[in-house]
Amino acid sequence: MNTLHHLGENEMFFFLDEWGPTQVRKRGGKAYRNEHVTIPRHQVSRGNVSLVAALSATTNQITWHFLESKDSHAMMDMIEVLYNQYPTKAKLYITWDAVVWHNSGPLLEALDQFNDDTKALSVGPIIELVPLPTSAQFLNVIEGVLSGMTRAVINNSDYSDAAEMKQAISRHLTERNEHFRDNPRRAGKKIWELDFFEDFDALRAGNYKER
Repeated sequence: MNTLHHLGENEMFFFLDEWGPTQVRKRGGKAYRNEHVTIPRHQVSRGNVSLVAALSATTNQITWHFLESKDSHAMMDMIEVLYNQYPTKAKLYITWDAVVWHNSGPLLEALDQFNDDTKALSVGPIIELVPLPTSAQFLNVIEGVLSGMTRAVINNSDYSDAAEMKQAISRHLTERNEHFRDNPRRAGKKIWELDFFEDFDALRAGNYKER
């Protein structure tokens, strides 16, 4: 996390991750509300929902879009979204888990070409990847955000279709962004501390409104 600790004023650092695919059906599971729910053993799926999201380490704002499939094209699409969202920055650092499609040859080639075009036009930020080591998912702070979202709006839900589930997810993440615009705080408390790598257990998922 040396890159994160030495960010320049005109640089940003993002944690990226995918979520899903999740079936739309009547669901049980752990949630913030503790109501007894009866779940039918056999259900017909009402659709599936997947998304990719990026969490800014410095602003705690999350950017997301829904996916048809989890692959290298989806990650490149998210990188382009961030590029267009922060056009005045000099560099955007991206970190993500070490799964196959995050480090595929076509993705890295596409990113190299993207950066070459940016340099030629002298407009927009350069994208630099900071991949996480294998089996180090606990370092990806956005996983806690997505776990909290799952407990808040997916567990114990009964959405009629994929569109309704997507609306609930977007509403939750929008409210989260508004909360941190009104109550500024960097993402991932422990990753900013020098002794972070000696204190893995302090990484928590959960309700973004917890103090």
